[in-house]
Parts: sequence; C-alpha cells; structure tokens
Amino acid sequence: MKRFAAITLALIMALICVPVMAEKADREIEGNLAVFTTAEDFAAGTLENVVTDESIGNGAIVLKEGESEGTYTSVVLGTAPFEYMVASWGADTPKGTWIEVSARAYVDMKKGWTEWLSWGKWSDSVKRGSVSGECDLAYMDTDTFTISGKDGETASKIQLKVTLHANADGVSPTVRQLGVTYKNTLEGQYITPVYHGETVELPEKVLLDTPAYSQMVREQSIAGSMCSATTICTMLNDRGEDTLPEEIALIDYDSDYDGFGNWSFSVAAAGSYGYDVYIQYADLDIVRQELAHGYSVGISVKYSSGTNGQYPYLENGAAGNTAGHLITITGYETIDGVDYFYSSDSAAGSDAGCLRRYRADQLDAAWSAKVAYIIHDKEENISACNPNRVECELVSAGENEYTLMANGEAVQIGKNFTSAKWKSDGCGIIAYYLEGEDVSEAPMPENVKTSDANHTFRYTVKGNENGNLAIKPTAILGGLKKPATMHIFVMANNGTTYTASLELVPEVTETPAPAPTEAPAESEAPAATAEPAPAEPAATEPEGGLSTGAIVGIIAAVIVAAAVIIIVGKKKK
Repeated sequence: MKRFAAITLALIMALICVPVMAEKADREIEGNLAVFTTAEDFAAGTLENVVTDESIGNGAIVLKEGESEGTYTSVVLGTAPFEYMVASWGADTPKGTWIEVSARAYVDMKKGWTEWLSWGKWSDSVKRGSVSGECDLAYMDTDTFTISGKDGETASKIQLKVTLHANADGVSPTVRQLGVTYKNTLEGQYITPVYHGETVELPEKVLLDTPAYSQMVREQSIAGSMCSATTICTMLNDRGEDTLPEEIALIDYDSDYDGFGNWSFSVAAAGSYGYDVYIQYADLDIVRQELAHGYSVGISVKYSSGTNGQYPYLENGAAGNTAGHLITITGYETIDGVDYFYSSDSAAGSDAGCLRRYRADQLDAAWSAKVAYIIHDKEENISACNPNRVECELVSAGENEYTLMANGEAVQIGKNFTSAKWKSDGCGIIAYYLEGEDVSEAPMPENVKTSDANHTFRYTVKGNENGNLAIKPTAILGGLKKPATMHIFVMANNGTTYTASLELVPEVTETPAPAPTEAPAESEAPAATAEPAPAEPAATEPEGGLSTGAIVGIIAAVIVAAAVIIIVGKKKK
C-alpha cells in the first residue's frame, strides 16, 4: 500500500514538473497575411451549424438549413512574433442578416491565449458597430487587435472565428473570404510582407486610368471625414462599378466609432459588391506588384504638405496637415533617377485636383501604418448583392411634390430621411445633378475614367410629411431658362439606392398684350401733291451727347459773355 502511494505521488510530481506545451499551430504562415477563400480552406476549420458551399464564389460558408446561428473557427495559425493584427472579410448579408468576426492570439511571454476579441457586428443592412473590448493580454482599438504590455510582448499564434446570424425568415448570410494581417514595430523584429499571388516582372512605368473624386465637394456634413469611403468608391469604380462616395459611406459607417475610417468595415463594404478583398500590412514592392497586375491600391497616410508640419513631409500633398487619411495609388514611374507614385488624393478641392505625383521616399514615410486596401476581381457565381440600385419613377403628387415609385409601389421618404441619415434604419442622403450643367475649371485628363460621381451634385432635396420628395423646379433650375433633366439618387443606409430622372421646365411668365385702341375715323384722301425731295439726314451723335450745332452755339455764347465781362471790367477801372 505504501509502495502504491509512493508511485502515485511520484507520477503526480512528474506531471506537475512537465511544462504545459502551447497548442501547436496547424498551419504556418509565410509573411504577414493569411486568407481563407476556398471551400477547402474553410473545411479545414471547425464548423458548428455551418456548411461549406463550393458553388459560391471561390468557396464559402453558410448556415445549415433551418439554423438561425452558427460559427466557423479556423485552424491555429503559426506566425512570426507580432504586436498588431487586423481582420478583413468578404460577405453577403441579405437584409436582416449579420456576421461577427473575432480572434484570439497566443502571447509567448505570458504563455497563454487572449480572450476572443470582436471586430463587432457587420452587415450592410442593419446598424453596425465595432467593439472596443479588452482583456488581460490584449485589447481591440476599433479595427486593430493589439497585444498589451510594455515589455516587448508579442504573439505567435492566431485563431479566427466568425459567427453567422440568419434573419427572421431564416435567410443565411454568406462568408466568402476571411483574412488576417499582422505586423511588428519592435526594433529588429520587422516582418517582411509577402505578395499574395503570382509576382510578375515590373514594367518601367504604370499609370492606370483610375478615376478621381474629391471628398471635399460631397455632402458637406461628412465631406471632411469620408476619405476611406471615397477611396473604396474610387477603387470599386476602377473595377467597373458606378458608385457614389456617399453610397459607400452609408454602408461602412461605424456607429461605435462614429465615422467612416474603420479599415475592416471599409474593405467589407467593397466585399459586399462581390469582390475578392482583404487588408494587408504591405510595402511599396507589394503596391508595385498590385499596380503591375492592373489594380489600384488604397493606403493609409498621415502627412504635412509643408516642411515645418508636425507629420512627415509630403511635397505637393493635397491636404495641408492630416493625422489620418486614405488615398488611392494609381501608378509609378522613375524620373531622373527619382522614384514617384501617382495618386488620387481625395483631400483636394476638385476632382481633377486629386491627381497628384508623390516622391516614393516621402510617401513611404507618410505611410506609417502600412495598411493597404486590396480589391481584386469580382468573384464568380455571386447572387444579387445587397448594395443595389433600384430604378424608379417620380410621379407628381401635387405642386412641387413627387412620389418615388419603385416597381409600382411608393417608397416612403420621410421628412427626417436626411437628418437621421445614421440614426435610423432606412434613412440616408439625397443627391442630384442636372444633365449638361457641369462646368469644370480643370477638365479630367483623357486617360482618367469618369463616371456619375464626377458630376456636380447638390443636396437640397428633402423628404416631406407625406413621405414624398419636395422638388421645386424653379429653385433647382435657378437661372436656367431652358428645360433640364434632373438625375436624383436617394441613398439609404440599408444598402439600397433609388435612382430616378425628372424633366424640369422653367416657369414661363407671359407678357400681357397691349389693350386694343379704336381705329381712327376714315376721311377722304387728301389731294395728290408733288412729293417733296427728301431732306438730308440729320447728323447723328452718340446717344446721350450734344449735337454739333448746339456745341457751336454754346461756344459762341461763351465768347460773347467773356467780351462783355472784359468790357465791363474796363469801365469799372
């Protein structure tokens, strides 16, 4: 009995002395980016009430039929030691559905996993918001998962999780892509990014025909803060879409952050249109590869356009000083031994003014966060995406009032539609332009794409108490004396934009005809007389002047008066 107790105690002590081994990684990641995009990628993880579907895009996950909620958990990813990570996703979220992406990381110095931290509820049809959560080992700062500590703490393993929520009718969201990127800013621990794709030999010069849109001429309540949405709009339209910056702003708005700068949400908005998207902590070599493949790139910057500014100097910068800004990179070139990048920088005051050329070394210094928005081609076999345009008719509902009709049904546009653009589901922004009215101080170069977003938009149309649009043609036409076609965009924050056209005709003020007068009484015709010879025409003078005869008379009078004065003077002496 004593021998048994001794053996048992020895085994217990042995178990206590054996160190607890960290969970082994299932997949080692080269570089700083992992992307799950095929059915095979997803199948390698753990699926709970979720199934893979190879028929959607490159492969996707959806809820099992009849399930209202389910989760996908990735395999454990082995990484280089990192401090920061950002997740991204491409998902289809039909009305009322939503997803939530979260992650945990293994902190080496603490020999333990963090708690699961969330990027918040995401959908393009319901109120969305990030979650600024924290635990003992890490915290979430809007879109960035950060390892806590001041002693050089880093993590070397990652696990991702996405939860899918159906709507009341049992319709499932679809997750087509899930990505994560990470970086280390500690001295000597830089992680070199690896291009996600097949590299090509770089041409000497690339200059894409990417469009350019100024955020500063958009809806003024958000014009100064919608650089991320404008960058996504620029990139989407570069791929063949025809979106307005405000449409993107309405579906990437973060209600917790109260703004449009959430990196993950911005890229998710692009993914909602069916594109292959992700975020990567990148470098200029990766940007050059993307450009060589024909893709413009969005990057985060902070800079001063003056040499004495508080941020890195960027010569010719469109913004004076910016502590955080997104721009689109559209090309590169080397001139006289100096490397440059071409950009569409939305901080300029006009669309044409956005076209800038920046020195590569200065741009690299300004690109401090190294975040890059990557948008590739649209995936195949994608069902109708939730962000959509609905063509409508405007039907007169009284004087200066029109009902917006979609497929024979009236769309209710309440009087608080624009004032509650972020607060209430279904509200948003109303914009319009007049066809042929635009006057550009600096026309776009021929090699730059143009679209609806390049028109001069106004934002004065509102909804009224009847649920209709208040449109006063005379006020919209202003000084125009001829008819014009009004193109209107009613952009709702649930992903739907209603479009319509209306022919506006200026009011014509009729001049009253003069009152009739009685005809003179008839009289006998006078006896015929010899027609006198025509007199010579009188000399004409400029309108408002004196005739020559009058001038001569005045001069003569002055001379006579002077003579009289002289004579009188002599008599007085």
